[in-house]
Amino acid sequence: MKMNKFLVTASTALLLTTVLAGCGGSKKDEGAAADKKTNRELAELTDEEITLTMTSWFESDWMEFMAQKFTEKHPNIKVDFIDLSEAENYNDGLSNLAADQKLPDVFGYNSNCDLPILNGWFYDFTDLWGADKEAANMLDTLQNQGRFDGERMMAAAVNYYPYAVFIDENLLKKENVAMPSADYTYSDLVDLVKKMTIPEKKIFGYEGGSQWLTMAPIIEQDAIGEFGWDGKKYDLTKDWADALTQMAEFQRSGVRAPDGGTDEAEAAYGNRDAWGPATGQVAVKLGAWWDKNTFETDEYKNKGINYVPYTIPKGDNGKEEHKPAYIDMAGISSATEHPREAYELLKFMGWGADGWDARMEFYKGQKDADANYLPPVLPLTNEQKYWDQMLELLPKNEYYTNFMKHARQPIPLGGRVLPGFETWINEVYFNGEYGNVESAVIEGKVNAHDVAPELTEKADTYHQEAMDELFAQ
Repeated sequence: MKMNKFLVTASTALLLTTVLAGCGGSKKDEGAAADKKTNRELAELTDEEITLTMTSWFESDWMEFMAQKFTEKHPNIKVDFIDLSEAENYNDGLSNLAADQKLPDVFGYNSNCDLPILNGWFYDFTDLWGADKEAANMLDTLQNQGRFDGERMMAAAVNYYPYAVFIDENLLKKENVAMPSADYTYSDLVDLVKKMTIPEKKIFGYEGGSQWLTMAPIIEQDAIGEFGWDGKKYDLTKDWADALTQMAEFQRSGVRAPDGGTDEAEAAYGNRDAWGPATGQVAVKLGAWWDKNTFETDEYKNKGINYVPYTIPKGDNGKEEHKPAYIDMAGISSATEHPREAYELLKFMGWGADGWDARMEFYKGQKDADANYLPPVLPLTNEQKYWDQMLELLPKNEYYTNFMKHARQPIPLGGRVLPGFETWINEVYFNGEYGNVESAVIEGKVNAHDVAPELTEKADTYHQEAMDELFAQ
């Protein structure tokens, strides 16, 4: 496996030299724990007039507001937001900036951590992180996710969008089925979608994609990454294989609602183009936090549809509340002339208290302007006051309150944090010997348990080869 396809131009080799030089303070025998024990403090910010640049694919209004608030806090530091929303592909836009030696001081990257690592874009901020007392406030499961080599801090979380399960409370009441408890388990959810599959009434258990096989290894194995990643290796042999086998059975037995645009949809809903959750015939929608913006509307309420949010369930065998989430990550440019100030900006955009004060001001302003506005993310910090403030902006019911209580241990999806993952999933999982392996199992062409050992072995191999190539020194 070669990763040279991610290199943007030869000129970025200069950045690689810079980032490796910046890593000199991190020895392999010290590891991630060392910087937690330091008594050092962050250096003071410069009092010189400087300009920092930043970019990401996040909402531009929010980004510009945050840039303004950062400058209000630090009047000598101007922040220029580079908008790449017009770029056909965000990562391509970022690559073009890097090729022109204009990589922003703080930048988000989309999906694939191999790209910025291979091109040497990341500044190693291990020492700054270790001296930052606020770093310990970040949600526990995210604190070390930016240590791509297991040691050096190269990126950090800046946005958190949880996976979510939406259950139509009205439909369950109609069928005299009790709502799950807030601390429900994976098997509870499986039982629920089976019970709520009522063919004679054209009611379906759930609508969704591959959430079952994404959640199962994480919640059952207390994994810290996708596909059972435990920090050293993957494991698809048990929970992934079980979940995909269950998905295939759900598809065949009519538990899963038909997709729009199919003959099955027309037979079920009387409208070929209908979306199951909009019909009032689907009990559970497996999705993400942003789906609340669809369901908390008059369109759904007037139809008598009342989807309420639950977190992903706890594993039957899990001890923690690890749950898959969409986590936006960002880093500091290895070419920055102001690493200390860039770190402060990254913290402001991610986990810092000053930044969360600014975020809540923005969200509250949006709510004042539009009573139907719902904040798009959950806090990245353990500071309870921000969770309380966020809850105040959400619908007032037990479901949102309970969601916030059980959403404190997010686990990022693979490519954002696991070297080699994107290459493996594209070359092996979706386009390998079995084609799309999920489709192959669901269509009955292969058995999930038969192919799981090989998939696991290749995932581990791709990861190790990526580590050897990305971090060879």
